[in-house]
Amino acid sequence: MDLKLSHVTIFVRDQEEALAWYTDKLGFVKKEDNTFGPGMRWLTVSPPNQEIEFVLYKPFGEGAEEQLKLVGKNGTWVLLTSDCRKTCEELQARGVEVISPPQEVPWGVSALFKDLYGNVYNLVERK
Repeated sequence: MDLKLSHVTIFVRDQEEALAWYTDKLGFVKKEDNTFGPGMRWLTVSPPNQEIEFVLYKPFGEGAEEQLKLVGKNGTWVLLTSDCRKTCEELQARGVEVISPPQEVPWGVSALFKDLYGNVYNLVERK
């Protein structure tokens, strides 16, 4: 079997707000921006030079109220960096909330930060 992860979904309240945060704060780039009908906008961002795309999904239509309850409740995702301390400094300078500063761990250096909705990301510099 040949499987590869291509997209992950982040539930958002406002796609423009989320787009600005992920591009301005994390330096992601906008990959796709398409409208498919009333309320349906397929908006994705990605770390530069990577194939994985983050779908900035604003719930719409039937079931939207229930899905909006998922905003800020994603599991912790891991983002790799070559220098955790330097990246944390850059993120903090851009206004990102670092909730656990870089620390030595058995697998390298690790820190935690939150996005604009409270989703937690683990920033890891591997040994």
